[in-house]
Amino acid sequence: MGALIGVVIALGVICIGLIIALAVVSIKLREATRRTSSADDIRIVDGVRYTKYGTEEKADGSPVVSHLENDIVLERGRTYTVGKDKKIIPGKYAVLSASEKQAAFNLRIDGLVREVRHGDDIVLGEGDTICAVSHPVILR
Repeated sequence: MGALIGVVIALGVICIGLIIALAVVSIKLREATRRTSSADDIRIVDGVRYTKYGTEEKADGSPVVSHLENDIVLERGRTYTVGKDKKIIPGKYAVLSASEKQAAFNLRIDGLVREVRHGDDIVLGEGDTICAVSHPVILR
């Protein structure tokens, strides 16, 4: 009976060790996959843009304006069409303000104007149109 209790205690210690190891590996993996810039991990598959990104804001929530190599700047008043062979390809984009003083702005998407905020996500499909109404906008 004493040997059986010893085996049960040993198995309990091994299980607790495995749970702790799993928690440590999970935390390390989560930290390793966390992105600090919106331009990280952009890939294009069959002409469609796929990306993982975070928002670009200060701690108080005000916008941080930055321009990276893969960013698309939408001029105010100019309408762009989304397409595989166009400047803007179908996919998910973070919409960023081109002015640190302006956190909310208007976009016309497929003829409908809506207010968006710095860091909001939009999904654009083949043939959609987009226009920056109030001031220039950055798509990341």
